[in-house]
Amino acid sequence: MTWGTWSLLIAAGLASAALLTSCGKEQGGAAKLGVEVAPYGKMPEGTPISLYTLTNDKGMRVKLTNYGAITVSVEVPDKAGKVTDVTLGYDTLEGWLKSTSYFGATVGRYANRIAKGKFTLDGQNYTLAVNNGENALHGGIKGFDKVVWAAEPVKTADSVGVKFTYLSKDGEEGYPGNLKVTVVYAVTNANVF
Repeated sequence: MTWGTWSLLIAAGLASAALLTSCGKEQGGAAKLGVEVAPYGKMPEGTPISLYTLTNDKGMRVKLTNYGAITVSVEVPDKAGKVTDVTLGYDTLEGWLKSTSYFGATVGRYANRIAKGKFTLDGQNYTLAVNNGENALHGGIKGFDKVVWAAEPVKTADSVGVKFTYLSKDGEEGYPGNLKVTVVYAVTNANVF
């Protein structure tokens, strides 16, 4: 296998997408499938970060951020209809910036550990950034969970979501080749995330 520009698509029920800019309300005030975008804070160097809230007509709410393409929360109704957050994580961007966990994060280029941060591909040796003892874990010191992704709301006939994209350039954290990544998270009225 040779390294070039790769595309990775993780789709959660989105076959095609059209831009959706705000959450609508049906008559009577009930929420329908929608996505709202709000400020979530700023990176230390000033880059603004957004929070995307996906909703359906059954009370499900999923919050995502373009920092790390992180799932901030998943709120779902229980059998009695009480909505509860079922995820571990942080309420503010500052929590995620200080975090050493990977709660809800999109990790990469590699999920798990690469022993001693070294591998050989097509006869060439590569040394990666190590962040787990002598090993490279989940993409290294500044893996996909620590970068700002481009994001856009998307909608199909039966789902709403956010499409996150990121270009990991050749040499980032020691990995060879450009890697273009696309991740799509979506919610349906069937309470599917």
